[in-house]
Amino acid sequence: MTDEKITLNCLIVPIGELVNIPCIKVMQAISIRKNGSYIDLQTAIRSRLGAPFNNIILKKICIIQAGSGIEKEMDAYEDTISDYFSEEPKAEHFHITVYP
Repeated sequence: MTDEKITLNCLIVPIGELVNIPCIKVMQAISIRKNGSYIDLQTAIRSRLGAPFNNIILKKICIIQAGSGIEKEMDAYEDTISDYFSEEPKAEHFHITVYP
């Protein structure tokens, strides 16, 4: 199913160009297709940030491995969301961290 969506809790790390991001923008729930790419995820996150932050290049998106707190950087050219999430992750956890 190519249109099946998943919701991921995203933590925007407020450093660098995002240091002045409003507190209400630091945590985002992003809905994206399971077969979506890194670029699709980046686009979805940036669209939620609003001006002037939506033009900032997000240089690093990491997956937080459930239960361990360990981050694994996504490959911008090869990884899809389904490489990391085969089912809806628990809503009470962060699933992604984003760095400018």
